[in-house]
Amino acid sequence: MPIPTDPNLIYFRKRIRILNALGPYLRENNCQPTSFYFDCFSICVDANIEPEEREFHGWWLEMKLVDDTFEYHYQFGTYNKAGEWIVAPIPKAFKHDVTKSLNAFYEKLSVCLIEQLGFNLKPSSILAKTLILSAA
Repeated sequence: MPIPTDPNLIYFRKRIRILNALGPYLRENNCQPTSFYFDCFSICVDANIEPEEREFHGWWLEMKLVDDTFEYHYQFGTYNKAGEWIVAPIPKAFKHDVTKSLNAFYEKLSVCLIEQLGFNLKPSSILAKTLILSAA
């Protein structure tokens, strides 16, 4: 297999490797050289059904490189049986845990981007002011 020589592809592979080290959040198949996709199945809706039929409450976060800064936006919702995220309110009983998992990820992500990759992180202009992460 030939070694890639395209600098953009080399940097993309490096970013993927570093972002994968954050945990099970990165969805590599949904990433491009300047945009990355993460998600988290925080709470199983019903653990008593077959694994392939399970749904989850959680979040997904997308970030895109603009100059030297990654701009992010995220949504809360339910990952359904069809394998799709649906924007939906998180039930009150689970909201704290889902939000906590997003904040924990955000802290790891911001440190990683700044210290290992040399990029800043800021909320996208499409993100409502009421949804901006507390660590932002």
